[in-house]
Amino acid sequence: MALPNYIDLAIVGAGVQALTLTTHLLQKRAKYSHKFLVFDPSETWLSQWQQQFAAQQIPSLRSPAVHHPDPNPHQLRTFAEYRKNELFPPYDRPGTTLFNDFCNEVIRRWKLADKVYRAKVMQILPIKPALRSRFQLVLDTGETIIARRVVLATGSGKIQVPDWVEKIPINYPSDRFSRSQSQLETSDRHQNS
Repeated sequence: MALPNYIDLAIVGAGVQALTLTTHLLQKRAKYSHKFLVFDPSETWLSQWQQQFAAQQIPSLRSPAVHHPDPNPHQLRTFAEYRKNELFPPYDRPGTTLFNDFCNEVIRRWKLADKVYRAKVMQILPIKPALRSRFQLVLDTGETIIARRVVLATGSGKIQVPDWVEKIPINYPSDRFSRSQSQLETSDRHQNS
């Protein structure tokens, strides 16, 4: 796949959260279907997740069947109609094989197989002047790409905030920047500035 110069949305990481975000965005805004890429060194969806489950020999998920990457909360149960023995009590927790097969079906149905670009994002840099939000992603391949929006879905327990974020003025429009930390933590940063 050739890397374009510009995309509307860059998603860093190709795990379960990235897949869930992608399907929900596509459901709400079909216009994203050709304007986004997912960046992951594996070039495949759920690679790290599947490796970790295999290494730990985890037979089933701990989450109920309604928690999955498709926007329709009942889609996994529908998928498992002839595989009910792979839904475990309590709450119909899916077996790992069932969940993997379901995720592959989600990727096929939403036409996402070719949306993962093999690269690790090394840096995310704001582009100045910041009249419009744009970011340059520097990849480990030496390539760069410009994105209007960037989502970090790396699955790490460690919060990853670029250094330049701390320099954003307190009065920056809140609808232009968000992160998944609690509001309390965001407020504390501004109070300590």
